[in-house]
Amino acid sequence: MAESNAEQQLEFESLKLTPGEFLAIGLDITRGKNHWEYLKPSANDDRFRKAFGAATLTCAEIWNDLVVRGEIAKTMKPRYLLLALRYLSTNDTQDDLMILFSIGSKHTIKDWTDAFVRKIQMLLQDKILSWEAVDEGFIFFMTVDGTHCRIHEPRPFSTAWSSHKFGGKAALNYELGLSIHNHKLIWLFGPTPAGKYNDLEVARMKLFPTMRAYNEQHSKEPGLRILADNIFQVRAEEDIVSTDNELDPRELAKFKERAKSRQEKFNDLLKKWKVLDTPFRYEQGTDFQDQHKACFEAVTAVVCYSLDNKTSNLFESD
Repeated sequence: MAESNAEQQLEFESLKLTPGEFLAIGLDITRGKNHWEYLKPSANDDRFRKAFGAATLTCAEIWNDLVVRGEIAKTMKPRYLLLALRYLSTNDTQDDLMILFSIGSKHTIKDWTDAFVRKIQMLLQDKILSWEAVDEGFIFFMTVDGTHCRIHEPRPFSTAWSSHKFGGKAALNYELGLSIHNHKLIWLFGPTPAGKYNDLEVARMKLFPTMRAYNEQHSKEPGLRILADNIFQVRAEEDIVSTDNELDPRELAKFKERAKSRQEKFNDLLKKWKVLDTPFRYEQGTDFQDQHKACFEAVTAVVCYSLDNKTSNLFESD
């Protein structure tokens, strides 16, 4: 048994890659062989990130975590991970991806893109921390906000998809919660039709009941609170939600503003990925909500990796 475990460990190690190895693979794809190494290191890193949306360190961490999970077989190429990241980053068509990656089959493009998007999506479960893990006893616990992502209009037409943020165009809504005292994501719910429920109604579906149950089980009076936009400014939720208040002391007002600014920055990092910032393509009649959810959660996982390894942050522009 020990020998078998050792052999398995050696196999895992042989499949792992370094950031430098990902840089070579990625820049060979975008520049052609024997050209990338002549650029300055900073230019190489920038070219790689513009091409695939994530830093080489993030790519290596994602790949190696998939290796450890047993999700990477010897037949799988790291360029397939970059294929999925390129799609998420640029929302390129299959024809564009075929040209860039020198792959002659749309089926191959679709199969490997779908496979690795799902694999990255799976890693998100380890990036969303439990409330117990971040609960340090502070009353202000998390910020919460909804973000809308455009989709091509589903058929038959329904105003349920109509987003007020996009002038009535079709969209999906996701609810995100960020720990106030670090950069950790601690809540994700969705998608829901952007025109059917507003942020307050979405929060009442699951977040508020979960928050009240948590307070009853784990917290002392007055209990933990969520910081949110003024749409949440209703008496029924004042036991768990705090919004802008003109009576707040200056220090508290600035604290709330800074916390909500971090939330907005997190949402901005997600929208740098064009698959979430441009109308989502799908075949009519397919489960587009499940497909979009996979892409949204995969992007969220990548952003969480980049925040953890400090290749992105919540206070400065990339």
